[in-house]
Amino acid sequence: MFRRVVALSSAQHARLCVSVPDGFAFARGLQMAALMQPEMVRAGALYPIVFIEDPQSDGFLPMALLGLEPGRNVFIDDAGRWQASYIPAVVRGYPFSLVRTGRGDRHALCIDVESDCVSEAKGRPLFDGTGSPLPALEEARAYFARLRQMQVVTDAYVRALTQVNLLTPLAVRARLGEQAIDLEGCHVVNETRLDALSDDALLMLRRRGWLASTYAHIASLHHLERLA
Repeated sequence: MFRRVVALSSAQHARLCVSVPDGFAFARGLQMAALMQPEMVRAGALYPIVFIEDPQSDGFLPMALLGLEPGRNVFIDDAGRWQASYIPAVVRGYPFSLVRTGRGDRHALCIDVESDCVSEAKGRPLFDGTGSPLPALEEARAYFARLRQMQVVTDAYVRALTQVNLLTPLAVRARLGEQAIDLEGCHVVNETRLDALSDDALLMLRRRGWLASTYAHIASLHHLERLA
C-alpha cells in the first residue's frame, strides 16, 4: 500500500499538499490490514481476523485478512472501490501512517511521499510559510493520536491472550484455480483453551470488553471461504 514512507518534517516538506484519495486503488495489493481491538467486532462481521507475530513488539497483531493470494486485496473492484461496509482505520488514514522510532513508545507521523494524492502542486497544504502545521496536518495528527490510544489497548488485549496461552498457529491451504496457496504465520484463539479458562480469567476479559472481540475473531474465521 505504501511506496516510500518518510517522517514528516516542516523543513523537508514545507510545500507538501495532500488530496483525498480517489477511491482505494492504492490498497489493491494489500493482503492484510492491521486492526485495533475496538474495531474487531465490526471488522469480524466482514473479514477473517487472524493474529500475526510482530517482531517490533515481540507480540502479535490482529489483522484483517483481505486475500489469500499475496499482493491481492479481493475487496477492491476494478474501479478502485472498496467492496465492504467497514474499512480498517489504518487504511482510512492513508497516505499518513504512524511509525515506531527505535525502542520504547516513541512514534513519528509519516507520509507516503510517492502517493498519488501527495504533491506540491495540488491539495491541502500541510505547513504554512513559517513551518507551522495547517489544519490538514493537525487533522492527521489528531486521527493518529486516537489510533495510538487504541493501539495501547490492543497491545494490552493481545498480551492478555498470550498470558493465558490462547493463541495457536493456524494452517490455511486454499486452492485458487489450479494453484494451491499455503498461508503461513497466522495464529488464532484456541476455542478449547478458551472454554477451559478459569472464571477469573474469563471475568477479566469480559470486564475489559475483550471477550466480545475474542468471539468476533473466532466467528470471523468462516469468512476464509469468501477469499478463495
